Amino acid sequence: MIDTIALLTDADEFFNHQIVNTHAAVGTADRAWTEKAWFTLMRKDGQLQINFGLGKYANRNVLDGFAGVQRSTQQRTVRASRVLAPRIEDMSVGPLGYEVIEPFKTIRLTLAENTAQPLRFELTFHSAMPAFFEKRDVVISAGRTASDVIRFHQAGTISGWIDIEGERISVDPEEWFGFRDRSWGVREHVGLDPTDLVPGSVGNTGSAKTGGYHFNWLVSKIDRPDGSSYDLAYYFRDFGGDGPPDFFSGYINESDGRQTPILHLYPEIDYRASDKGAMRGRVTALLAGKGKEMVERVFEIEAIDPEMGFRLLPGMYGEWKGQVHGSFKGEEFLDGECIDDVNNSVKLAETYRWQIRDRPVRISEGGNTGYGDMESIILGEYPGVRVV
Repeated sequence: MIDTIALLTDADEFFNHQIVNTHAAVGTADRAWTEKAWFTLMRKDGQLQINFGLGKYANRNVLDGFAGVQRSTQQRTVRASRVLAPRIEDMSVGPLGYEVIEPFKTIRLTLAENTAQPLRFELTFHSAMPAFFEKRDVVISAGRTASDVIRFHQAGTISGWIDIEGERISVDPEEWFGFRDRSWGVREHVGLDPTDLVPGSVGNTGSAKTGGYHFNWLVSKIDRPDGSSYDLAYYFRDFGGDGPPDFFSGYINESDGRQTPILHLYPEIDYRASDKGAMRGRVTALLAGKGKEMVERVFEIEAIDPEMGFRLLPGMYGEWKGQVHGSFKGEEFLDGECIDDVNNSVKLAETYRWQIRDRPVRISEGGNTGYGDMESIILGEYPGVRVV
């Protein structure tokens, strides 16, 4: 081994290098560099939901992940972490397994028998749409690139089985739908923040927005009567609601691979007061037409089951039990828990980040109907948001 060159991997056998190093290294020394996979898989009747996530942190020498199930208001979550090297190309951590059977077509997810929760599964994601990029997400904070991430998402169907406390459940692709995404780049909230940083409020002479906050992310698959499909996909986050949002990515994605950008989007969503869960709403999207023409398209959205929505905080999307994704938790780490009522208002009172969930929704545009997944956070008052 040469101390100026990273380990050789199988990928180094191919002619696809991007930097002057092996595929075990990335092109930045930033410890927030992350490569992630995420899945949410749901029954169309809203009775069961599976989530899975995996994160590789090359500059932290860590691989971690989570898997879980929600049935009614009960959520079981399993978390695992390990040291990355020397098993750099092995995308398994503890009982969690991730396998690419055919790129952009078929991905297998496994949760083996484990001591954290009486839960295991073997599920295969089958693509039903092409993979679509979202807009590149760049955030500069205090002079540093705090986020520079690209992400693609994809809709699909699911097959396989789930075992909960010894109850074997067959997963029929006709009864399930799901979405996945893959992202890579420098990401916020990786590991614990250094304790010696200047606070964000010190030396800030800019005109930062204030007021209520609205984060709303949606991916979907909408079917037309002629058998074709399309996807309303957007990422919306903003403070105050005065002027354009702080960050917006929005597209109408067609099953033939075309992406039509959304120029402006106005989400009007009703949220349940007790747990800030999205209940129903309307999303108005403005697209460019011919010449000066603007095209307005209106989508109706409704939660399939008001009780359902897998919480991402136990998956380490934020600090949970002192754990944050990307942090070193030991050479081999495994834990988990069962929360009987994820919609209990006490959980929301503990941290606003409890709002973040994968909410199974029905979506329609005129006579076209389909399914989607919505994630959201609301703080204070924001235009178009109603707390009901």
